[in-house]
Order: sequence, then structure tokens, then C-alpha cells
Amino acid sequence: MDVCDIRLHNGAPTLHINGEPVFAPMLTTNKNPHNTGNKDWRPDPYFEDFYRAGFRLFQIQVEGDIGGFDRCYDPETDSFPSEGYDYSCEVLAEYARRCPGIKVLLRIMPEPRGKNSKWLQMHPEQMELMEEKWQSHNYENPSYASDLWLNDACRYIKRFGEELIARGLGDNVLGFLIGGGNSCEWVKSGPMEDWASDYSEPMQIGFRNWLKEKYGTDEALRAAWGKDDVSLEDDLVPSPEAQNATELFLFKHPVRHRDSIDHYEYLAHRVAYDICKLSGAVKEVSNRSWLAGVFYGYLQEMVWNDGFFGQGDLTCDTEHSAAARSGHAGFAEVLASPDVDFFCSPYGYGFRGTGGEGGFMSPYESVRIAGKLWMSEEDFRSLNWDPDSGYGQPNDLEEQLNLLKRQFSNILIHQSSAWWCDWCKPTMGSYDEPNTMKLFERMVKLGQHNIKMPHRETAAEIAIVIDAESSFYRSTLNNIDIPNWRARGWAMARMGAPVDFVMLSDILEGRAKEYKMYYMLNTFHLSDENRAKLKGILERDNKMTLFIYAPGYASDETLDVENVSKLTGMNVILRPRRWSVNIMPTNFEDPIMKATPTSMFWGTDMQLGPIFAIDTKGTDAVPLATSVAQQGRFETGFAIARRENYTYAYSVAPLVPACILREMAREAGVHIYNNDEDVIYAGHDYVMLHTVRTGKKTITLPRTANVVDAFSGEAIADNVNEFSFDMKSGETKLFYFGDLPIED
Repeated sequence: MDVCDIRLHNGAPTLHINGEPVFAPMLTTNKNPHNTGNKDWRPDPYFEDFYRAGFRLFQIQVEGDIGGFDRCYDPETDSFPSEGYDYSCEVLAEYARRCPGIKVLLRIMPEPRGKNSKWLQMHPEQMELMEEKWQSHNYENPSYASDLWLNDACRYIKRFGEELIARGLGDNVLGFLIGGGNSCEWVKSGPMEDWASDYSEPMQIGFRNWLKEKYGTDEALRAAWGKDDVSLEDDLVPSPEAQNATELFLFKHPVRHRDSIDHYEYLAHRVAYDICKLSGAVKEVSNRSWLAGVFYGYLQEMVWNDGFFGQGDLTCDTEHSAAARSGHAGFAEVLASPDVDFFCSPYGYGFRGTGGEGGFMSPYESVRIAGKLWMSEEDFRSLNWDPDSGYGQPNDLEEQLNLLKRQFSNILIHQSSAWWCDWCKPTMGSYDEPNTMKLFERMVKLGQHNIKMPHRETAAEIAIVIDAESSFYRSTLNNIDIPNWRARGWAMARMGAPVDFVMLSDILEGRAKEYKMYYMLNTFHLSDENRAKLKGILERDNKMTLFIYAPGYASDETLDVENVSKLTGMNVILRPRRWSVNIMPTNFEDPIMKATPTSMFWGTDMQLGPIFAIDTKGTDAVPLATSVAQQGRFETGFAIARRENYTYAYSVAPLVPACILREMAREAGVHIYNNDEDVIYAGHDYVMLHTVRTGKKTITLPRTANVVDAFSGEAIADNVNEFSFDMKSGETKLFYFGDLPIED
């Protein structure tokens, strides 16, 4: 069979087919297969439209009655007979007949689901079990900790692969996108509804065995948990009350709440283990010729819940985050697996419309560091969708084209792949419009050109650092998560320079490159060893670092404001209170504050607790802005300390605005492309601007070059390092300033 794999190409992980690098745009169709019960082929002209536009990669969803686990499983023989795979194989064969040479990514759900599942009827003890008060809401699905399910899921995948190969379809398969949870995204209902789980027998056994491996003896467990009445032979999944308990408002004590911290850590590990095992089945059956990947690692976005989506249980609160209970914090473990080739997510849900940004949900630079490919699910709500479909749906064709250009620019500049979803119901044809399809043709040409570029590694000089495990040490409330989530679209994307989202573990272990500026977004827990290691990285080479809210507040033993002071080198005050915290600039003479409007406030009206402040008297810390918090306290809330080899800035509230981030970056020596606070993406040869305000824009390049409008092919300027142009509100421009001409 053809060999599809991910290899490094000119500095970036890239899809290769038989050793040749390939740009990888895809269309996802829902037309065939389908869940209507009607197995007749439905004409799919839109699939062929994309084929004519140059697409050779596609995605098909295989689930439910079409060919998912329950469709294929025979309980009488405990096997997966050939005929269970007939329909999905027939669909793939028909697409391959109509569009020769295509390869298809098969989206599969290897979980039995629902009341009618024969597998779950045979094995009810393997089902996930919610906390008692929500058991009437249980969704019938296997526990993530069920080895019986996992082994059968691997059997399902291997039998699928065997059938594809036996029917001569092996060369038409790109790989498998392996789903889990309720939406294929490895998130179950419990985290989205804030229901404590999983109390099933498999989860109790799995957690117990993990604790035995970690602690070894009852005495060690009791010391770690600070409890004298626990044993490694007990059922130890913490009660709902224990899972929700905190020491001081948002924070768990690292010892007294170690039971729930350990539970969340085990859950993350178990989800990662499942993903790696299932991916290994794909590799085994294909002799490593097919890709395997997952929706996973939503560390920037798993702060929402069913309240955000307006779905699920209507009595569900909207104040919680799904982060700790989702299992997505096992990201580093999955990144390290040789059997997982790619990761994906829908593009960010929070700010998709005009003037927003379409960032990825996971720290994609960590994906690239691991040698994996990032794939963005572009589930764009086009004009052909029903009105009021939400999620940034455009108002007219011009807006639609500009939003598609913005999204494609993000994919191109980050050397990623993507699929566009034809989910316009009931007629399909989300992109059935001539100008839109013409744009897709241009996208294919630009992507094929980009594959040839000599420097495809990141050009960012700023790291947004995310701690995967921070949520273990906090309540499930999203009080700090939501404003940190907003910061990406409201500030980071508008600071005038590109940024990389990187996991803290990659920084600490030296896998990430050196950056000029670090934005420590949620580093609320640091062991003493990791605090020392981090300071050793940040306190050299004149680096600039911004800390947010409670950096290092939790160690492995304590919750202590002194931990924050030790990390930042500033005198930090803790107020054991809970209230909104907002920041008012006061020192406009400092270089990083001069561009800040007098009326610029930042922070959050969501309650934070505890509350922090900075005492700068008699220290090298310069006060920049004042915190307005509980009791109307007026204390320093933003300060900077410029030291011999490094600079630390600390804001006790989130959402530091773009104008301040830009000046911090400038002071750190970061190249600034634009000062207008429009959305910007930039690489070694491309820079994109997506505007909010109409007017003249200026871009400063990092080198002298010829400039071309990438979408139109129009020459903009020759031999320049700065150029200006007019743009309308909501417009997107992608400029190419490389040395390899774009062939029209």
C-alpha cells in the first residue's frame, strides 16, 4: 500500500505520501454515509466540486447505523463479521470510483453507545457511572478505564482495516481519526455538565492500581493524602464533595486535596493510554501505512461547558470548566506516542466572527515540537446555513470570503492542515457559491507553493505558556479560565507580532526553542524543582516574562503567597477574600505604558479568590497600574522589575491588553509587524492582517523583500521593509514576501 506518514520537511511536520511532501486540505462530507436508514447513494456534487478545485484528500464520518462499533459487533459470536463493514466500504469505493486517486480520512467512533447497544447490554458493569444524584441522566457508554472495551475497540479497528485492505481500498485510506466521548472529541457528558464521575468498577480498579504503582504502600498513600483512614485496597475515586472541595476559594491544597488531584491526573493518563492503544491498532493493521490521530489537547479551550453551547441538561450551571474532568491534560503523554500522527480541533468557538481570530484549541507549537501534524476542523457556518446558525456566521458574501481567507491564512502560516465541513443541513452544499469555490482553488495553489518554502518552522518570538495540569489544583469554576480564554482573541492576536502556544513541560524540558518573551498564562502550580528550573530559563539573555494572577501559588506541599514572591522576586500580598479584580493604569511614563489609553482597564468581573496585590516599596519593582478590588482596595496590581539579565512583569488580574503586550514585546526586542491592533498572523514569508477599523495600515517586515498580495497575485511593493495600504473593516489581506514566486 501507499505509505502515509508525518515527517519533518523544511522545519515543519508535514504529510508525506510515499516519501513526497503533500499539502493536505480536505473536505468532510455528511451526505454519504448518513443516519437516515436510507442506504441509497445520494448525489454529492459538492464533493466533486472540491475534487475539481484540486482537493485529493477527504474525510468521511463512520458512526451509528452506518458502520460504527454497534453496527459491526455481533454479540452471538463476540466478533466483528465482514458484513458489518459493507456499507462504509461501499461508500468509500463509490467516492473513489467517482474521484480517482483520492485518499480518505475515516472518522470513527470505536465506542458502543446507547440503550440499544448489544455490547453494553452484555457488559453493564463496564459503563461509566455518574455521581448518585445524576445517575438518572447517565449516558450509556463504556468507562474510559474499561480494559474489556478498549480491547474490543482495538478489535473493531483492526477488523475495519482488514476489510478495507481485502476489498482493495487500502490505497484510498489516508488514516483514521479516532473519536471518543460524546462528540468524537474525548469529552464526556459529565465534564460538560459538572457531574462528578466515574464511579464504575473499571474506574475504581484502574485508579486503585495506578495508586499502587505511584505510592506502593498504604503508609505512603496516607502521607501523600494527609489521611490516616485510606488503604490501597479501598474504592478511592473521590466523592463529589471531595472532587469539588478547595482550601481557599479557587485553589485546592496540594496535600489535603491530593485525592482529587490524583484522580484527575489518573483520568488524564487513562484517556491518553486509551488513545495511544487505539492508534497502535491502526498502525498494526496497516503496517504503519495509515495515519492515526485524535481531537485532543484542548488546553486553551476546555474552559467552556454545555451552557456555552446551549445544549445538554437545561439545569446545568454555566459557571464550571470542563478542563480537569475532561482528561485532556494527558496531552504530553499522547504527544510522546510514536503511534499518534496528528491532532485536531474545531477552530476556536469564542470569537469566530468578523474582527475575531480563528485560533486552534490546543498548544499547537507543542504539537509541532513533537513532530506531529496539526489539523484544523473548519466547521464554518456559511451563508448557506440556516439563518442564526451562530458561531461567527457571516452576513454577506464579502464577509464570508474574508473570514475564509483569515482562517486559511492561519492554517498556511502555521504550516498546518485542515478540513472544511459540508454540514449545511438539510441540503448540504455549505460552499456552493462560485466565488467561494474559486477561493478554494486559490487556497490549494498557495498551499502547494508553501510546501516548497525553505523555512517552514515558526517565526514567533513570543511564547504563550500553558500548564496542562494547572486545573488539577483548582476548583472546577471557570472564573480565571474564561478571561484567560478571552485573552487570545482580545489581546494576544492583536499585539502586532506572532505568538506560539507552548506547554510548560516543553519549556521546562528544553524541547521548545528559546523565546524573547514569555506570557505565563496559567502556571499556578510549580514544584520547588520546576520553579528553580523555570527561573533558570527565564532569568537570562534579557528575556521578558509576564506572570498572571497566581503564578506558582501551589507547590507540591503548600498553598503559600511566598511561593508567588519567590517566583516573581516581588513582594506579593494575599487577601483571603473573593471579588472581581480590575486594573487601572497609573504610570504612563514607563515605556511599556506610554501607548496605553487613559481609559484602558483590564481584568475581570468574575470573582477571583484569593486576591493578590504587589508591595513595591523599597524594591526594584516599578508600579505600573492599580488593582481595584474587594472593599475598593487601591493597591498595585501590575508592576515590572527590570533586572540585569531579564525582566519580570506581573499582573494580578488576567486580560492584559494588546497595547501593553506590544510594548513589552518591543522592549524585549521582538519584531513588531503592525501597531494598529488588528488580528495578525506571521511566518517567515507570510503576514496576514484581519481588520477591525477602516483606514491606512502599515506593515514592517523583518527583512527587505518584494511583496505580493497572495490571494490576488497583485504586486504590492518591490525591495521594501515597510509598506502601507488601505483596508476596510472586516477585510483580510495575506501578503507574501518570500523569494519563490507564486505560480498563477
